[in-house]
Amino acid sequence: MKSKLLNCITIVVAASIMFSSVPAFAQTTTMTSIASLQALLQSLLAQVQTLQTQLQAARQTQSEIIGTLKLISQLREGATGESVKLLQTILTADSDIYPEGIISGYFGKLTASAVRRFQKKHGLEQVGFVGPRTLKKLNEELDENPVSEETNAQGEKQKCAIVPPGHLIAPGWLRKQNGVKPVVPECQTLPPGILAKLGQTATSTPDIVAPVISGVSATNVSSTSAHILWTTNETANSKVWYSTSTPLNTATAAMVTVADMVLNHDVTLIGLNASSTYYYVVSSADAANNTATSTEASFVTLGQ
Repeated sequence: MKSKLLNCITIVVAASIMFSSVPAFAQTTTMTSIASLQALLQSLLAQVQTLQTQLQAARQTQSEIIGTLKLISQLREGATGESVKLLQTILTADSDIYPEGIISGYFGKLTASAVRRFQKKHGLEQVGFVGPRTLKKLNEELDENPVSEETNAQGEKQKCAIVPPGHLIAPGWLRKQNGVKPVVPECQTLPPGILAKLGQTATSTPDIVAPVISGVSATNVSSTSAHILWTTNETANSKVWYSTSTPLNTATAAMVTVADMVLNHDVTLIGLNASSTYYYVVSSADAANNTATSTEASFVTLGQ
């Protein structure tokens, strides 16, 4: 782009010199010829302006890319956004590192724990956030396991860590891994040729797996209300049973339900009695109505 810009500038300068050195007798050139040269000069000036604009845009894009890499290198608890989703997707590729597999775009305690396991696996300091050395290793993992954007059963866009299909059948690679094949994520569709060599067909498998519930807690507890929080590894609805009796009987206990399909669940309980111990159980069902239920937990409301 710089060479094009220099060429245009050279032509413009040459044209300017030509005009300044025209002898007096040549000024009898027809007005049509002068107009043509002036039009050419204006066209060349316009091209110079366009190339300058393109060069400025390229510099701006480069600056934005550098800024993005800097942002990724500073990811830690509390961060949100697409960079966190990408981080979680890379970690999900190894179920030993991130067994919950929640790609929520929120850097919470589960993600921090997964980052520590990733750092331990690769001999890095287990700090629980993404620094320069961890970022370098994550980028290497991303090169080996590309990430694409897929549409799940609920029509939502999600990032998917893609396993290189050749790793499932390549003898040399399998020998290096002691014959252990990588786990193919549900969001990935393998090519028909790979499926044939694996003795499989591209048939759809019904969802019979219930959501995984984690991080159940009671927060913002007052004398008359409380928030019950938890997460699931897939979008699911929210339900809470609560009572002052234990063991809690879901057939007779009060219940609050929220139909929204989410990963991060927050159900508010109101009308509670002050200075009382409440026992509660949470439940979530996915789009296929596979249901998971937590163990009983409790909290104490504040006094009046």
